[in-house]
Amino acid sequence: MLFVRRERRASDPAVKRGGVMTNKPIRWAIWMFATAALAVALALAGRYGAGYTVFVIPPWRIEMSMIMFFLLIIALGGLSYFAVRLSIRAAELPQQLRQQKREREKARLLADLHNSLGALFSGRFDDAEKLAKRAMSAKEDVEDGGEDLRHLATALAAWAAHEGGNLPAALPYLETIQSSRSANMRDASKAYMLLAEGRAGEALPVLQALAEKDPTNIGVLKMKVEAEIAARAWGDVLQTLGPLKRTGLIPAAAADAIRLNAEVELMKSRPAQRDSLLDAWRKLDTAIRYQPVLVDTLAARLIALGLGNDAVAVLEETIDRLTGEQWSPQLLVRYAQAKSDSTLAQIERAEGWLRQQPRDAALLAALGKLCMRQALWGKAQSYLEASVALAPSLDAHMTLARLMEQTGKPQEAMRHIRRSAELANQDQRGRAESVAE
Repeated sequence: MLFVRRERRASDPAVKRGGVMTNKPIRWAIWMFATAALAVALALAGRYGAGYTVFVIPPWRIEMSMIMFFLLIIALGGLSYFAVRLSIRAAELPQQLRQQKREREKARLLADLHNSLGALFSGRFDDAEKLAKRAMSAKEDVEDGGEDLRHLATALAAWAAHEGGNLPAALPYLETIQSSRSANMRDASKAYMLLAEGRAGEALPVLQALAEKDPTNIGVLKMKVEAEIAARAWGDVLQTLGPLKRTGLIPAAAADAIRLNAEVELMKSRPAQRDSLLDAWRKLDTAIRYQPVLVDTLAARLIALGLGNDAVAVLEETIDRLTGEQWSPQLLVRYAQAKSDSTLAQIERAEGWLRQQPRDAALLAALGKLCMRQALWGKAQSYLEASVALAPSLDAHMTLARLMEQTGKPQEAMRHIRRSAELANQDQRGRAESVAE
């Protein structure tokens, strides 16, 4: 506590003023003592000094006492000192005036920047742009970072124009910034505005260059991922997502969703070759490989290529791993579509899943379709009727209608067709209401 109190006394303005007041009398006393000593010395020299000086400039002759000579020397020295000081001040005056002008200009520039920022964050975008433009017009002789301040004003004008909806004016502002020190600010702002205008293709090269300069810039990486998704550059999305996820500044769930979407899109665009599709799927880590949406995409491509056995194998491997919330009815629909060499084996596998999920309507409908393919009409009807009893669906009723037609029951077929039409109408009305909301 004693140390703190001393520090406060030392930093107190009153103490500082007291120190100045204490020092001034001492200095004045020293000056008075020195003046008195000089006066005594001159008086003694004048009393006891008998010497004199003579200046001869023919035809003139000047004589004076030594004391007078010394007084003249002192007077001339003082006059010379003041003359030199006056000359120096006169020579420095233009520079001081220019410095004062620069300081006033810089103060005005800073005030305009401050007011422009305030207007921008207050939503007064037109005022913010006008103030920033006035700051941009600062004189070229503003020193001490004046150029950087003008570039900051230019960026503020661009942001104000962008936020105010004046998009055509925003990018030209940024194009005027040519300093290397402000290049990152210019390019990041440009990329953001291009993305906001839906011009991801133009923003992507800018963001790639920024990411090369600073691979750890989180803001740049986020915009880069967004641009790559918009440009459907899914391979680049996966490369950018890795370092972005490691920073921990993006939620893991969001990163996983982006990665899954990228893998699904890559699976859709891969060459239509069995080995290429399956090898790419096998190389994925388990958390992604068995995601239902990805497996469904892979199975659909294999079925389209006529590779039913491979599609069935992939679906069975995945469905065996799914439990609880991971259970996917869509995979069961796809499993019923896949045609393998042994439909009976598929039926047995599906009946094994039914023992684990006895009230799953999608599984019952899939079993009904498989039994129809194997011409097991009775089992197919029982499975399909159990499915619509649990959860009526358009697909199950249409499948029942086809079954009734094949078994010679046209009236039952028409009943299921009418029920399918009702469900289709209900689904259409539900979509219309959701769009209206």
